[in-house]
Amino acid sequence: MKRWPLILATVLVLSVLALTVVGAQGPSVQDLPGGSWVTGTQIQNVGTSTADIQMTVYGQTTGEWTLSESGVAPGASVNFSATSFGWPSGSMGSAVALSDQPIVAQTTETNGTAAAQYQGVDSPDTQVIFPLVKRNYKGSGKSTTFYVQNAGSTAAIIYAEYKDEGGTTYNWNSGSAVGANRMIVLNPDDVSFPQNQLGSLVVTCAVPIAGVVNEHHITDGEILQATRGFAPGDAGKTLLIPTIKRQFGNRSTGPIIQNAGSSAADIKITYKGAGINFVQEAKGVPAGASVTFYENSEICPAGATCSRTGTPLPIGTLASAVVEGTQDIVGVVNETFVTIPAGQRQRQTVTSAFNQGAATKEVAVPLYKVNHDFKNSGVQLQNTNLTAAANYEATFKLGSPPVTYVLKGTIPAGQAVTLFKLYASLPPGASWQGTAMPSTLTTYGAVVITADQNIVAAVTEADEDPVNSSRQDIKSYEAFNLP
Repeated sequence: MKRWPLILATVLVLSVLALTVVGAQGPSVQDLPGGSWVTGTQIQNVGTSTADIQMTVYGQTTGEWTLSESGVAPGASVNFSATSFGWPSGSMGSAVALSDQPIVAQTTETNGTAAAQYQGVDSPDTQVIFPLVKRNYKGSGKSTTFYVQNAGSTAAIIYAEYKDEGGTTYNWNSGSAVGANRMIVLNPDDVSFPQNQLGSLVVTCAVPIAGVVNEHHITDGEILQATRGFAPGDAGKTLLIPTIKRQFGNRSTGPIIQNAGSSAADIKITYKGAGINFVQEAKGVPAGASVTFYENSEICPAGATCSRTGTPLPIGTLASAVVEGTQDIVGVVNETFVTIPAGQRQRQTVTSAFNQGAATKEVAVPLYKVNHDFKNSGVQLQNTNLTAAANYEATFKLGSPPVTYVLKGTIPAGQAVTLFKLYASLPPGASWQGTAMPSTLTTYGAVVITADQNIVAAVTEADEDPVNSSRQDIKSYEAFNLP
């Protein structure tokens, strides 16, 4: 094994590696309820040469454990399972990945039933923004827990400011300094955040930090939703949402948009798709506050006024959206069953909205599954150009050693296509270049997608086990835009 060239290395902060955490009987600032939790991290080489990749796990207060993988091919990915590091059961912590090639990473958390996915962070900042806070929201049993990692080189105190939809703020800090590379848990219970309101959170520190939020039930482990927190550089005046649903397959989405600016903002969401003409607006959203859009209605924060124009989204809608703000904004998109199917349970997921300014002509998908343990991934690929169609090429590298499959297609201006079960059907206008993906495939790997227009993409993984009616949670994460 050659020495790691740290000067050239790409560093990815993987905020919270919640390893086999023993479930609590009720809400806890340290544990998620619902049994033993474990994580796995898929790291993709997005460079031009083979990569040597090293990942180090850090316990909350002490301990370090390291694994490495050599010769990872360009475009391919490798999995680091939490159980492989050899650190004590019942532990939780954070991680840092190093490589001699550019890398991206995605982490999956699961207790076998609930599951969620989130991105690793390659550009930590001194502020992390979270658009959604819940504390047993209106008796629903849904709460949010936040995991913030010190991504700097020295210990530092971490500060948090919660804001409810009525505009009241609640302050908290870690008291003692959090060690370099280590993490701390934040919970709205710490500040007695009100149980009948939604809210937002901004975390700050003197050194760079990264964070992830888990949304979960407070007494059982049937649901988990996760996404990374936003750095200030993630905010922008135009956001893109590749997937909007209104009772499409009995599932609906709810965008939650936060004003990340320093003064009140007007926020407008325009839905995109064939025959769609619907706009919702929230004017005068206070700095740091969030507005929620769901099922053609809104939850307006205090100080804002909401309105809508055009024809509301009909039942069965699958679309995309563009969100515009007069201040910088960030956002997440929750997805849920509208009506729980007979014999099943609720399954929910969340992804982030994309800053249009960060869109590029190439995206990386570290984890893509094809009938792997009955799980299939779908990539919702959005063309960010509102006036011209985008031609794309998706290169799949699946299995070990990886086998390559190439798909080409076109996306209408401002719209999206879905790359799901491609062995069975292709998006309109798409075709395989050479070997087609066989229907007998049962594997996983990575994808790189290039286009002649800027694109963004979200990835959703569905458990389709025909025997287990309860199935594992739906889980989603954001694909990575490459320079």
